[in-house]
Amino acid sequence: MTAKHYSDESHAHYLTFSCYKKLHLFLDEIVYRLFLDSLNQAHSRALFRLYGFVIMPNHVHLLLFPKVTVSISAILTAIKQPFSYRALNYLGNINAGLYQQLTVRKGDKLIRRFWQAGGGYDRNVFKDETFVHTLNYMHDNPVRKKLVASQSEWKWSSARVYEKRELDVIKLDYPEWW
Repeated sequence: MTAKHYSDESHAHYLTFSCYKKLHLFLDEIVYRLFLDSLNQAHSRALFRLYGFVIMPNHVHLLLFPKVTVSISAILTAIKQPFSYRALNYLGNINAGLYQQLTVRKGDKLIRRFWQAGGGYDRNVFKDETFVHTLNYMHDNPVRKKLVASQSEWKWSSARVYEKRELDVIKLDYPEWW
């Protein structure tokens, strides 16, 4: 199934994309930090305004506002591609068995996948109330999965930035009305 992306330049987008076969590939702090580095690099290139993120063990949520001239596909490529290369090299060094599970035949070649094929889930966020609901839903994901007791305890989320105004993992943008 191919995900649809709606690049409406006047709205934020809520994106979700999963690890290959929904495996828990965010194994340790190094993998999480590699993703944050890729996210930060793409963000620093002014491709989008980043409003929120949550990195779960087997998927990622982003809430962002694309630059008018940048497609969602280009944003996803800018984030996922450099991360995948680095993460797969790391996983190959620490867990050969898992690394083999990530092997896919593409034509006559064997390739490794970190991400599930396709773009993932993309939803336009039109209203301020929907924005707040979506951000809270994302931030509550680790609580619903019983990884932590409160949103701000999850280290791999923007919840702490919103709650405590801590800029410990990545710089965020805030909507003008916030």
